[in-house]
Amino acid sequence: MDLEILLSLHSQQQLFVNPRRIRLLEQIRKHGSISQGAKAAGISYKSAWDAIKDMNTLAEHPVLSSETGGKGGGGAALTPYGERLLKIYGLLTQIERMAVNALQDESTSLDSLLSVVARFSLQTSARNQFFAKVSALDFNDLSGKVCLTLHDDTYLYADITAASCARLGLEAEKEVLALIKAPWISLTKDPLQVPKGDNVLAGIISEVLVGEEFDEVLLQLEIGEALCAQLPRHSEQTTAKNQATANHQSIIWQPGDFAYAHFSPAQIILATLG
Repeated sequence: MDLEILLSLHSQQQLFVNPRRIRLLEQIRKHGSISQGAKAAGISYKSAWDAIKDMNTLAEHPVLSSETGGKGGGGAALTPYGERLLKIYGLLTQIERMAVNALQDESTSLDSLLSVVARFSLQTSARNQFFAKVSALDFNDLSGKVCLTLHDDTYLYADITAASCARLGLEAEKEVLALIKAPWISLTKDPLQVPKGDNVLAGIISEVLVGEEFDEVLLQLEIGEALCAQLPRHSEQTTAKNQATANHQSIIWQPGDFAYAHFSPAQIILATLG
């Protein structure tokens, strides 16, 4: 279904802006003239002037400054408020488009604005993203741990500074997006090899992409999510200090293998809406 979005803003029960008026403002900015802008927008000069007068009357600040008379109807330019109006209208249109896309995509959760924004707008370099809710905060001095609950009651722990916690406004039940970069994730077949304090998610290998220096391993988790780990390929030049890590990472993973993915709480980045 192709839904048409026609965003209108009203003030004092009167029309302030709609797509037609936004188009007019864009053309006036482009041509520097009300008459030329009206012509490019496909409306009469009188209709354009009436629309500008209405917007300037309703707004706290004028949207347009103009000089009447002269050849071509005089010069005109958007005020700083008018420029901001165009920008915020563009942002609101993007949000409406996201809402329409979410409506037609049954795989998108509509339980929160964060999930819709992350699905259709938020782009990050982190391959792994999990929606969660804050279930507990445990701070000591300037840093602490945030306990996160995933949709199936699986827990993750994230290390965060007290300043970042305050800046994000974290509190119990607040929705967050947990980001984990693929190179930060390790895999093992033996849960006893997981370092104490690491987060652990179990699942089955669904795909292995082999590279020259790294392998990309895709894991279908038991919680229903997918996870990507980027693992360094085994090197013959391995020092005694990192021998255990190299042996741990040099397992040849195959689709169908059961694995435990683990990562430190310090390697979770939290994002949220204000």
